[in-house]
Amino acid sequence: MEEKKKSAFMPSLMPGIYLGFVLIIYSLLMFLLDVDRESYIQYFSYVILAVGLYWSIVSFRDKQLDGFIEYGKAFSAGFYTGMFASVLAGIFLYVYVQYIDPGMIDEILINAEESMLENNPDMSNEQIDQALAMTETFTSPVMMGIMGFVANVIVSAILSLIIAIFAKRENNQIA
Repeated sequence: MEEKKKSAFMPSLMPGIYLGFVLIIYSLLMFLLDVDRESYIQYFSYVILAVGLYWSIVSFRDKQLDGFIEYGKAFSAGFYTGMFASVLAGIFLYVYVQYIDPGMIDEILINAEESMLENNPDMSNEQIDQALAMTETFTSPVMMGIMGFVANVIVSAILSLIIAIFAKRENNQIA
């Protein structure tokens, strides 16, 4: 009965930190290799995230819970791991946009303006300026870091819900 009361919060801290650093290294590698932000190879980070979450859940199950874990506890372990990794990734995104690639914001704004003109050529200059002002609000380094954190937490939660199905192992032995 003691096993069921173990929290997944602290055991998920180190795997979350490791996963966060792996995602940061992957992002830096994509930057150094000058991989386009629109490239499909960028989606490989979701595979890295899923593998890291699975590893964390299975590690928690095998090391802390004697090889058995219920679905809810498996989800918790994955969610907390993803949350810790997302904190690091959000901080990194802020640093990346602020210091490493400050031209990224200008590139986003240029792409947004081109997209607006392409999708709605009848827009007036005033409407374009108003839309770009709104876009600028969400492309500050702080907002991008926060939105990156939130997006990563949501993706981690969804992946954890799925991975927990496969990682759970319930103890059916009669005590």
